[in-house]
Amino acid sequence: MRIDTNARIIYNKQVSGEYRNMKIYAPRIARHARPGQFLNIQTSKTGRPLLRRPMSIHKLSPAGLEILYKVRGTGTSLLAQLKKGMEIQVLGPLGKGFDIKAPFTTAILVGGGYGISPLKALHDLLKKKRKKIITLIGAKNSKLIYKKGFTGVKVATEDGSSGTKGLVTRVLDRVCCSGAKHPAVIFACGPDRMLEAVAKIAGKYNIPCQVSLEALMGCGTGVCLSCVCKKKDGRQARVCVDGPVFKAGEIEWKT
Repeated sequence: MRIDTNARIIYNKQVSGEYRNMKIYAPRIARHARPGQFLNIQTSKTGRPLLRRPMSIHKLSPAGLEILYKVRGTGTSLLAQLKKGMEIQVLGPLGKGFDIKAPFTTAILVGGGYGISPLKALHDLLKKKRKKIITLIGAKNSKLIYKKGFTGVKVATEDGSSGTKGLVTRVLDRVCCSGAKHPAVIFACGPDRMLEAVAKIAGKYNIPCQVSLEALMGCGTGVCLSCVCKKKDGRQARVCVDGPVFKAGEIEWKT
């Protein structure tokens, strides 16, 4: 169910590193939202920028939702200027979220930079279900690492400023090789090149893997076709409605 509503800002604050955290009061959307889904947020009432900005649902509560974001362009710059008590137009929940119906004991969460955002709501749900959680977070440097509220955290940075020096996929390979308690499932979000590497490691160790794709989404409802990706069966999928979460083995990676 898609709900288009005005949502009141509870807070919009700077958190660790380069990240900001916004919480909005939107109980109707929150009741229907699931980990892995996203929101389309209107960042300005002036009509500029014209398109709403897609934002992963970072955390869920009965009446509110949180997003985690970085200031990267016009839309997010305007978003960062919004204050407590102001209202914004929000459409959601959108897309297909993570599937946790299959039986498993251990969840391996892999977030690349900003890709950690949708994994927090999943983490909280898995924790309630008493799953063992291993959280792997990778980024270019420590300023791009966000780990608040996660458990079983292992960090990797390309410049070595925090945790293991190198790519997070190297840490993932070691975790899988050491025999993460089975049955396990990998849940990942980040750049395509990282997700492709995660998919290969998952295949190597025969561990089911779900990936949340990052894509440019114009409308968020499957109409504009700006976020199309190719699947291995030759079909085209719209990330905003057929995803953003897919089984890793479904995707025809570009690299």
